[in-house]
Amino acid sequence: MIPQPAEGTTHLDRFDEKPLSFRQKYAAALVAFGEFIDGYDLLVMGAALILLKPQFGLSPAALGLLGASTFLGAILGLLVFGDLSDRLGRRVIFVVNLFFFVVFAIGSAFVTSATWLFVMRFLVGVGVGMDIPTSTAYLAEIAPRRQRGAILGSLLNIMWILGALTSTLIAIPLIAMFGNEAWRWMLGLAAVPALLALLGRQGLPESPRLLLAHGRVEEARAAFEAFGVTATDEIMHPEPRNTGSYGELLGPGYGRRAALVSLVFALNCFSGSIGTIAAPLVLKTVGALSNNATLLFSAGVWCVSLVATLTSAVLIDRIGRRKLCYISVFSYGIIALILAAFAQKSAVVLVLGFFALGFATWVGIAVLVWVWASELFPTHLRGRSQGMCNAWCRLAIAANIFLVPIALSTFGFSLYIGLLAIPMFLVGIIVMTNPIFEGSQRKLEHLGAPS
Repeated sequence: MIPQPAEGTTHLDRFDEKPLSFRQKYAAALVAFGEFIDGYDLLVMGAALILLKPQFGLSPAALGLLGASTFLGAILGLLVFGDLSDRLGRRVIFVVNLFFFVVFAIGSAFVTSATWLFVMRFLVGVGVGMDIPTSTAYLAEIAPRRQRGAILGSLLNIMWILGALTSTLIAIPLIAMFGNEAWRWMLGLAAVPALLALLGRQGLPESPRLLLAHGRVEEARAAFEAFGVTATDEIMHPEPRNTGSYGELLGPGYGRRAALVSLVFALNCFSGSIGTIAAPLVLKTVGALSNNATLLFSAGVWCVSLVATLTSAVLIDRIGRRKLCYISVFSYGIIALILAAFAQKSAVVLVLGFFALGFATWVGIAVLVWVWASELFPTHLRGRSQGMCNAWCRLAIAANIFLVPIALSTFGFSLYIGLLAIPMFLVGIIVMTNPIFEGSQRKLEHLGAPS
């Protein structure tokens, strides 16, 4: 068990217990909107791959590598800017990253070869990787403890799914209008919501917890007041100045915890991505569906996933993190085994099975991993913890996206989807045997104490 330190300072107690102010709601929605952009951009590639394969004459391996390009770029962005967000602050990174994203999203629309598209998509991924650890740390640090799971996990993923759903739905009219060149519009239009978010984020205050961790008391006071908490001289106590390091994150106090959360994150992302990012390619290849039918059914998967994430928002802070995990991962494993047995014999089973996989994933584990990677670590390491855990996630997704076309063309979908049940069952066992994964209703400072 994580040891319980003494009660936190009064200003943090009040910040944790007060109802969400309008400014907190506005900040949370605007920061979470970064995940709309992430969801749109990463999932639009699944639709674009349908068109890119014949246009560039891509082999299964080349198709998989191109699909994985954004995730590989994100790994670099996550690790570098997870560290910088703890050193320099949250706000500066999640403003700069969107400018970076806009430039290379537009660049993706004008390339003339698969090689240059890989480069542009890799750099877009770097921009995505900048945003994730910064925004998730910021949300954890401004959320009241009773709503932390819903804001940090469910709200982020609702935005992510809305982005994914938008990318899938917008692909249908774009293909009708522009044919095989529609992928350029799909990729370039990602710059529009990014530009809107860039403009909106300019007026947000820095995370007050981050400012205290850096000893910037006057700025922390202003940030608390911006969020509706008056911090007087008697209760404003800065933490010992500490910007942390990856060495500390991987050291004796947090190393085992970081390894467990990274492992759970990676296992979920490896298995879960078959029903999300890879869904259009699988539905088209295995179900022999038309382009429009593939995209419509993929959109259906995202609608079901959205319902699941809204359900998670109700449950995550009520029934507890671990119970929600069990419901999610064990259901996923059973559904994957049913798909392995029957999906190739029936397109109906394949489509309905993907709907069920989407619900099982997003009602629990897909939301929980984002929460664990933030709330189980202290303020001065939170950007790095999200950066590292998400880097393992993106590497796992990249591996799966690379393997899917190869698996479909060699040993087949049934064996592959059956094997993907194993990582989810392992997640259930890891969470069951490690009490640290239950953080409901506990203070952020308590959860982040070293083991």
